[in-house]
Amino acid sequence: MNDNREQISRAVDYIEEHLQDETLDLNALTAAVGYSKYHWHRLFTALTGVPVHRYIQRRRMSEAARRLVFTADPILRIALDSGYQTQRSFSRQFQAVYHCSPKIYRRRKLYLPLQPRLELQNSQPDALRNFKIQIRDEGTITLVGYCAELRHGFGAIGRTWRKLHQNKSSIPGRSDPDFLIGVHDYTEFSNSQKGPMFTYWAGAQVELLDDQAQSVPKSMRRLTLPARRYVVFEYQGRCQDSLEPVIELIYNQWFPSASCQLNENAQYDLIRYGEFTDEQGLSNIQIGIPIL
Repeated sequence: MNDNREQISRAVDYIEEHLQDETLDLNALTAAVGYSKYHWHRLFTALTGVPVHRYIQRRRMSEAARRLVFTADPILRIALDSGYQTQRSFSRQFQAVYHCSPKIYRRRKLYLPLQPRLELQNSQPDALRNFKIQIRDEGTITLVGYCAELRHGFGAIGRTWRKLHQNKSSIPGRSDPDFLIGVHDYTEFSNSQKGPMFTYWAGAQVELLDDQAQSVPKSMRRLTLPARRYVVFEYQGRCQDSLEPVIELIYNQWFPSASCQLNENAQYDLIRYGEFTDEQGLSNIQIGIPIL
């Protein structure tokens, strides 16, 4: 680890030790690591991808969520320890990032860390620094599109999406025109020397009645996913970028810190890709993972 990364690692340690201190700010951090505020703030942001104040805020909110689930501490006490002057202001910010009130979150008894502690030895994609997270109960989801078995690499995924984009206008009864959906189906997963083998789907969500089945284009197939509960990670990203590093970090870093359990009867990931792209080429991406 080089000197700059050592400085950031020391700062991350300092933040964890003083997360509830009212005096924790840029001045305190730079005094602890012996850097000027201007250069150190730029260094922290460049190496971690998130400004210092935002990282502290998200870590405090994660700690608040943990205490709501695992302690009986009053919500007002948690709010004050998180740097908020009133329970109302804390509840408003909590609602914005977790999509429910602190009281409802406590009642669910599921800990969902908003910002895992930064581990600088690993690459941290932008998604995991800035994602929004929520629990979402979904009804039955029916997709129409293309599927491929991945046996010798991930090239088939790109080919599946190209076919879908060329022919998506022929899919009848689309129920969500704002998103297309990708599904990693690991039901028959295996990992050989030639690489992982699983089934990949690219399609559009439809409201398709049984008597409409004949209207599905012949080259396409239909996939029906039963009603499930998902933990959903939402962020702005490029649809063409690989999700592999993001999903690896969710499974390898986020889930070990969380209290929700994977649904072993639903071995797949569901990813919604927004059809709208902003001026920076970013779309809304939502990664849904089935949980109990």
